[in-house]
Amino acid sequence: MNTSPDPARPQTASQQAPATGPTAATTGTERWSAAELHRLTALIWPGQLLVVAGIVAANAQPQIAQHFHTTQIAWFSLAFTLATIVATPFAVRLGETCGKRRVMLVLAAAGLVGDVITVLAPSYPAMVAGRVIGGLYGPVAVLVLAAVRDLFPPRKVAVALGTVAGSVGVLALLTPLLSGWLLDAFGWRGALWFLVGSTVVAIAMLLCVPETPRRAAAGRLDWPGACLLGGGLALVVFALGQGRDWGWTSAGVAGPLAGGAAALAVFAVLELKVAAPILDLRMLGRRPVATVLIGSSVPQAAYFASQTILIFLALFPAIPHVSDGLGWTTTHNAVVGIPAGLVTFAAGVAVGNAVRRVSPRTVWYLGLAILTAGMVLAAYLHRDATQIVVTGVVMGLGGGILMSGQQAMIVSVVSPEEQAAANGMSALLTQVFLTLTSQLLFTVLAADSTVVQGTAFYQDRAFTHGYLAMAAVVAVGLLVSLAIPRLRRPSETARADAPDAQAVPAPTPAAPAA
Repeated sequence: MNTSPDPARPQTASQQAPATGPTAATTGTERWSAAELHRLTALIWPGQLLVVAGIVAANAQPQIAQHFHTTQIAWFSLAFTLATIVATPFAVRLGETCGKRRVMLVLAAAGLVGDVITVLAPSYPAMVAGRVIGGLYGPVAVLVLAAVRDLFPPRKVAVALGTVAGSVGVLALLTPLLSGWLLDAFGWRGALWFLVGSTVVAIAMLLCVPETPRRAAAGRLDWPGACLLGGGLALVVFALGQGRDWGWTSAGVAGPLAGGAAALAVFAVLELKVAAPILDLRMLGRRPVATVLIGSSVPQAAYFASQTILIFLALFPAIPHVSDGLGWTTTHNAVVGIPAGLVTFAAGVAVGNAVRRVSPRTVWYLGLAILTAGMVLAAYLHRDATQIVVTGVVMGLGGGILMSGQQAMIVSVVSPEEQAAANGMSALLTQVFLTLTSQLLFTVLAADSTVVQGTAFYQDRAFTHGYLAMAAVVAVGLLVSLAIPRLRRPSETARADAPDAQAVPAPTPAAPAA
């Protein structure tokens, strides 16, 4: 087993085809082998199960709240998010030193235990505890993307990343239909049993994936840094999640917010001093990495948060002078979203091919422009199915480009050894910005709402202002992205990283042909 600091990838260009010179190694015209397609397929479901779980859980929350008679239903999602945030830095580092496949299997098994506890929970506190354990699955999505670079030859990394990331469009297309049927036919427990089965399938898929190279750690695992980061982020996210309900100046919010900020400040100082940090903040000292990670996380957070607007708009009833919802069923809303889901998936795959020829920065700017235009259109065109299909397609195109384009940019600015750390940092930044953006969105929506029997119903102005606010957040991401320097195409970066792309003598007869 290879445990050297910089091991060769399991499959390089020289192993895929005879070494006939630079042209053969760089044209990228070779067909995908059956093993590569099998590996790619096996990574898609584990990498996107987090999206499926999020959609099913969101649709199940109303029934769960009524079953347990709780007003604290927000903790159903918040508990999962907090566990994911805390676990991610540990998972990223352990994936490098122990092998990403091994760590993903452990996390998936823990998530399965949490899923079973959640579905069998006799009380709401027990359900929240199950969601905390289930949240340990969250880092699998980060590790899947990092594993792609280890498991595919350089010329195919961009397409593989685009396919894995862009597959969210198909899942976002099918999952609402499935979850609607499950909830109608079997109730919330039936929907959550589906998640249990889905996690079992993810574990089976991961068993089909080869182990990734293990890189020797430069020092011991940075437990103090990991605890400071996880604990600090947990406190901040907790405070932000409760601020709207408890009041931003209340002790229950101000205390955790101050404590979390202090923990993160100590973490930043500590991480710049230790030899093997849990998250290498020194990467953010490099302009390409900092601008890519921050500039890509902000608009993605706005894109994810904007999906909430459509849920309220489509599923809330139309009540004169109270609610301007469309009163659709969950199934009807899912059908209307089919075109957008297809476009999102197609855009993800197309980005993988486009960045072979043009800079990923150019593709990224295009995605930002399209997404901004889609949100502005949605602000004023959201009153019937036709308008929502049109604006959804535009936003889905921009969102698909962003999700896949982010991975192409990360590949362009970090080395293979930094890939997992960069993906982990990107995921954490996106979670933090998503929390902030969601709070902004709910504040904007609440300004034009009417509360009836404890439920807030939104008027048309709320939806308009909500989409415009999200467009403004995307514009902030664009401003940060303008500072991104010229980037190499991922294929160029990967070839530079690959051992067979260096100027070395041709293999001697004694070398195995493999």
